Amino acid sequence: MKTIIADAVAVGLMLALTTAANADHTRHHRNYDNYSETYPSATPRQLQNLRGYERSEYYEHDSNAVPFGSRVWWELKQGEGH
Repeated sequence: MKTIIADAVAVGLMLALTTAANADHTRHHRNYDNYSETYPSATPRQLQNLRGYERSEYYEHDSNAVPFGSRVWWELKQGEGH
């Protein structure tokens, strides 16, 4: 009888420890986006235009359509004469 109880406790402890160890691997990993972290107040439209500028693709040439303070914003503001 003591052997059965000891075995049941041992199995219960092993199950509890392995469950706790496996729970650590099920964490949700955040998808990092450097643009949205650098410019947290930027709208999706502004981030899309910033990515287009960085990739030498099409982007709107409007200082309101890119994140404030970004490199492209400064270039557009300089071109506007402000």
